[in-house]
Amino acid sequence: MGKARKFLSREQALISELKEALGEARTLEDVYEALSQALLTLCEADHLAVGCANPDGTAGLQWKTNTVQPLLKNYADWVQDDFVFQSTLVHPNQVLSDVQMLRGKPLSETESFRRSQGAGLKLKRVLASLLFTEEKELKGGIAMYRESAQPFSLRAQWFLQQIIPYITRTVARLQEFYALRFERDLLKAIAMGSSPVLVLNSLGRKVADTGPAIPLLERWFAPHELSDGVPREWMERVMALSRFDVAVDPRLESLTLERGAERMDVTFSQSSVIWGGRKLWQVRMHERAHWLRPDWKAKLTAQELRVADCLHEGLANKEIAPRVGCSVETVKVHIKSIFEKTRTHSRAEFVAKGRRS
Repeated sequence: MGKARKFLSREQALISELKEALGEARTLEDVYEALSQALLTLCEADHLAVGCANPDGTAGLQWKTNTVQPLLKNYADWVQDDFVFQSTLVHPNQVLSDVQMLRGKPLSETESFRRSQGAGLKLKRVLASLLFTEEKELKGGIAMYRESAQPFSLRAQWFLQQIIPYITRTVARLQEFYALRFERDLLKAIAMGSSPVLVLNSLGRKVADTGPAIPLLERWFAPHELSDGVPREWMERVMALSRFDVAVDPRLESLTLERGAERMDVTFSQSSVIWGGRKLWQVRMHERAHWLRPDWKAKLTAQELRVADCLHEGLANKEIAPRVGCSVETVKVHIKSIFEKTRTHSRAEFVAKGRRS
């Protein structure tokens, strides 16, 4: 009985120390450092990893670990095949052992084991939990690994379970801080350019944007063509650019949209910023202003505007006709109407006076 009390007293003292250290943590690295020495020793583990959920809601976690990074560095790509993630996902904030997760299935048959071997690790046992808030929002995770075949003890599982609430609150606080700081820094960086910009994740979902970007897209696209302000075709393009298993066609990195005489050049470039374990994409838009002064442009019909563009290019009537899809005689009618509406008397005068200042 005396030994049991001494054991419990020591554990409770350690829990208090960890609670205080977690309360002072300002980064995920701080959380890792606060937990690593106590957990690795007490639970007789060889490796520890602490994860923070991706603020954009994509699957997977961003992990802090000093020893199993080769396994977890591209976690977002295979998280759906990880038996640890899938098992703990249905048991929020509950610490599970690999025995409870696998339910008799051999570890060697799992994707997690295969990747572990490929990363040069010899992981045979795991103790893990996903961290959820009371609102059932995933905020992070914690995992301990052993290289020996000896299972984790019930004592280790019990101890980790006692500090899960404190880890959850800490990681949730950090995630909110990271999201605010990230968006602030990212917007500051992209705002340095003059062009409207969308920042998309590898799934084509919007992470941030500069103010003019959304109104510009709403002018160019119909509502059904957009998803959360992003053209659906652009989302598919970014997903194609983000694939690792095929060679990327460089032609996907730029496009030119045309609407009548208006044009918009769009470029897709990979950012150096990591979000959800993958690099973000910056989509820059440059709308080319029409050469014709706005007040004159407003007076012309769509067909007259096409003819006016041809006059601006210096084309003859016989060259204009096939370009706009009408006869030479009809071209002459359009040109006469253009001159009347703009009170000009020749091609040269129309182009010279009509240029946007």
